[in-house]
Amino acid sequence: MSLELKAELICSGALYIPPEIKLKFPTSRSSAGPGAGSQSIVICFSSSRVKMPISRNEGELELRQQDDERFEIVRDEKVLVSDVTLQPTLCHAPGQAFVCLGRSCTMGCLYCTINEADEKGKENLMIEKAFDLIMANSKRPDFKAIAITSGISTTIEDQIDQMARLISMIRERLPSIPIGVEPLATCREHLTILKHAGATEAKINLETARREIFKKVCPRRDYEETINSIELAVEEFGPGAVTSNIIIGLGEDDTDICAALEMLADVGAVGNLRKLRTNSHNLERLTSALGEITPINGSRLIRLAKMQEEILRHYGLSTKSFKSMCFSCGCCDLVPGIDL
Repeated sequence: MSLELKAELICSGALYIPPEIKLKFPTSRSSAGPGAGSQSIVICFSSSRVKMPISRNEGELELRQQDDERFEIVRDEKVLVSDVTLQPTLCHAPGQAFVCLGRSCTMGCLYCTINEADEKGKENLMIEKAFDLIMANSKRPDFKAIAITSGISTTIEDQIDQMARLISMIRERLPSIPIGVEPLATCREHLTILKHAGATEAKINLETARREIFKKVCPRRDYEETINSIELAVEEFGPGAVTSNIIIGLGEDDTDICAALEMLADVGAVGNLRKLRTNSHNLERLTSALGEITPINGSRLIRLAKMQEEILRHYGLSTKSFKSMCFSCGCCDLVPGIDL
């Protein structure tokens, strides 16, 4: 039942938090991707946790207080899930300091709203400030890992250099902490620099399951170059230490997803299936490029997650080998090995 509930919540809209509910810790604010600039909280129930976008005005779902620590989530006056607790995040994720350096991007991927975030969110995070933020969070008892991503504010090479410099600073103070890095890397040199700086895991995002869709939604990137970078990342970081986002809901079918997951697994990378998030900033341009966007439902998420589970088992891979980034967080997706 928790699997079906988590899938339904992932596919739901904003969670309305009435003014009488006072949160005991700050909300999480995304700095990159489709949710850039939006606020969210992590809810926990049974053995699952989900990061949900929130609203203080209205929403498809409503959070209601059960007692001092527990809540319930209601849709149309019907309780969808009860005995919910709220989990604080460090930076963006539970147990992780997940920072975004470049908070604007020149790549123009249609689903991403990094450039529409508020002006404060567009300011690049300076290495020194990012380092101080990570060190402050490292003192928290729930601190377990670090993850670093960035938009391309200037050049890809500058992004790699900024990430590597930050990783090197961290390694001097935290020699054994897992560090995941999510760059736009286009050659082996980029990956070698990050690995030698001290990164332990990498996420190189395929983004879409079909080349034709990729060309429409990521017009300034190259599909074949991305696949090559994933293969090079596995050579640098090792099998089971490289992951790659595949967005679901851009017009692909299940056969496309299966082929993409198998392509990744065949080289030792683990696909991360991510539901497309649409909003007032990206929906119009996505529709213009792709036609009508069909919302993803929970049953498809579950079907694809079970497919992914079988593929990973066949290739001897697991999401449990990752100590940082999305699989260890497990809030935004159905994760084989964690949720099923």
